[in-house]
Order: sequence, then C-alpha cells, then structure tokens
Amino acid sequence: MTVRLKELVEQAADKDMVLVAGKGGLERPVRWVHMVENEEIAGFLEGQEIAFTTGIGSETQEDLYPLVKSAYASGATGVVVNIGPFIHQISPDTIRFCDEHDFPLFKVPWSVHMAQIMHSFSLAITMSEKHSMELAAALKNAIFHPDREEMYLEYLEQSGFGKDWNYCVTVFSACADAQQGGHDAERIAKYSREAESLITGNQWRVAVAHIEERLVLVFARYTAEQVELMVREIIAAIRNRGVLLDRTYIGVGKVTKSARCIGKSYNQALKLERLQHLRGRVGEVALYDNSGIDKLLLAVSDRAILEDYYQDSIGALVEYDRVNGTDLTDTLQAYFRFSGSVKETAASMFVHRNTVSYKLNKIEDILGVSLSDFRTREFLSVGLQVREILDC
Repeated sequence: MTVRLKELVEQAADKDMVLVAGKGGLERPVRWVHMVENEEIAGFLEGQEIAFTTGIGSETQEDLYPLVKSAYASGATGVVVNIGPFIHQISPDTIRFCDEHDFPLFKVPWSVHMAQIMHSFSLAITMSEKHSMELAAALKNAIFHPDREEMYLEYLEQSGFGKDWNYCVTVFSACADAQQGGHDAERIAKYSREAESLITGNQWRVAVAHIEERLVLVFARYTAEQVELMVREIIAAIRNRGVLLDRTYIGVGKVTKSARCIGKSYNQALKLERLQHLRGRVGEVALYDNSGIDKLLLAVSDRAILEDYYQDSIGALVEYDRVNGTDLTDTLQAYFRFSGSVKETAASMFVHRNTVSYKLNKIEDILGVSLSDFRTREFLSVGLQVREILDC
C-alpha cells in the first residue's frame, strides 16, 4: 500500500520540517523523492513525488513560485524548501497557491541536511513498496490457489485482511490498439496511480495487484453498493486527470464470503471485463449483481453444457456464415437488440429493410424455426450470449 505524506512527515519529526502551506494535502500518497532545482526539472516529475529544492539552480528568489507550480502541474505530492543562502524566504504568492490547491509546502533550515530527510523518506517508501508487492503476491495465491491457505492466509491477516471477511474484485483492462489489441501498460500504470491515491487518501480497505497486465483491485468488507461507488470514484479521478477511458473495460465480481472465494470474484470480474471488450462497451462498469442472464451463464462451470447450448441454438447459423462469408448471425443479434424492429435493424446495418427481411427469412430456413415465436427468440438470444461467454 502506498505511503501517505503525513506518515513520512511524522517519521521525520526530528528534522525541523515546518509545514508552511497546503495542509489539506497531507493525506496524499508518495511514491518517491527527487531533487528539483528549477522549473524545467520540476516538469519532468511523473506524479506522486516529493520535490526537494535548495534553490541553487534559481537565478532569483522569485523562481521558487514557478518551480512549485510546475511541480504541482506534474502531479507531485508536495515540495520541501531548504531555507538558506539561495532561498531566504517563501513568497506570499507561493504560499497562497499551495493553500488554494492543498499542495503541501514545507521549509527546513539550512542546518538540516536534506539528504538525511530524503534517505528517511526513501527507506519508508521502499518498505511500503515491499509490503505492497508481498500483499499482491498473497492475493495472487488466494486467486489461483484458494485451497492452499498456507500460501496466502497468514500474510493477508498480518496485513489486516481477515480470513472470513467478504471480498469483491474489480478488473480494469486497457487495449493498446483498437485494431490489433494488446494491453496498454502505460495507461494501466496511470489508472493504478489514481486508484492508489484514492485508496491511500481515503484509507480504503483495498489491495492492489497486477495480473496479466490488468489492474486488479480487491475490496475488503464492503457491500456491492459501496464497491460500485468507489469504482466510479476511481473512474472520475482518472477522467479528472485528463486520461481518456477509450479502449478501457471494467468488470466487478460478486461480493464473496471469505478469503478462499477471492478467486471466484476475480474470475467473474475477468469474464465481465472480457464481455465488455467483446461488446464494445468502453469505459462502462459491468457489475456482476446487475449482469442479468450473464450472471446465470457465468455460474455454469461445465463448459460442455454451454457448448451444447450454443450448438443447439445458433451453431448452424454461425457455421453457415463461416462457410459462405455472410453476416446472418450479426443480423440476428441486431434484430434482437432492437426488439425485433426491422426498420431499426436495417438502419443500424446501413441496408434496406427488404434486405433485413430477406436475411431473417434465411435465418429461419437455416435454423428451422419461426422468429415470430417468443420462446424461439428467447432460445436464440441466450444462444448469442452463450457464444460471447465462450469467446471470452
């Protein structure tokens, strides 16, 4: 779990660090520390760093203000200023900016060696990252080896996660290319930073892991409604950072009854995320509790049952399309999506109504059914959904 700035400051209580402005940002997470001696270098920060400056790279006292603004714009967590021969005092404009933006600004006397504070901070951050990696490893073991409790339970409990708590898993994925697919690791890293920032700042009981280039969030002791609200808050934070959610797919599994069931929630979330991808539902949250017939289909553990249903319902139609290069299956799916409206189906496929009517008649001939029969439509509609489940 990412360490909070407030915790780092408390550890450095003997270093004469004085908070000058930005008290509202003390709960922000810190990922690393950097020396930043001018405005340009501050612009190279990647986010969630503490910037330290002596002012040695500044030409005038007024250069501190643009340096602080640049650090803030780059997503830094705060700035520590060494008051001495290069920076005698902090301007009112700088203090006002930091207070207005809840951007923590500290000062330390020249007699205090900045290297000592940076070492203290770096050590705490490193230990926090080590803990996060070990917790993520324990969660992966819980997901993939639920029966091997000795591989994860002790560490989860040491980290404050109970054996009999309820858990809920959310999966985020981001495709690198709309045509070729693949994962966008850089974007997932941005999602992870925003998620961890909220988790740390709000002290949520949420653990973070990365599995197969996906962001995996494990929520502990929350209801399904609470999980949904937190996921949407994370999405809002990502959007507020100007990061687009195009080619991003999100699935939320069922709330489980114990740590042994984390894997079930993960598999549900993963299936829903893949279904979102197949259906082109970009940036939307697929909730297990609101997934309708998908919930029932995802609960079928015997793949052979789903394959039999698929073959009995639309298998012959899919095979006809494959052999003849037609799009009858897509036509049927659009027809159901528009509640049996030939007009709307034709408009969505950019063809004439007569073309759709011809294709619907062809579908009836191939499958030996009547689309006017409600039970037939229901049977085939479920078959189309089963196909998506099998594909994901």
